[in-house]
Amino acid sequence: MKNTNVELGNYVDTPRFCAVRIAAMFESLEIAGSCGFDTGTDYTDSVWHIRGKNIGDNRMIFAAVKRI
Repeated sequence: MKNTNVELGNYVDTPRFCAVRIAAMFESLEIAGSCGFDTGTDYTDSVWHIRGKNIGDNRMIFAAVKRI
């Protein structure tokens, strides 16, 4: 699965959560994790990780994180 249009506000198809909207972008997994984006989505791409953050019962937001 590859999406070269990973940008803030865009939707990305992930194996675990289907289509998710990118609400934030980070330069590293450490920074994203410290902001609560620690749930993996099984997204496979050579440039991006997609991570989720739980914001309530059955509610999440998602971030794109650059691969190093």
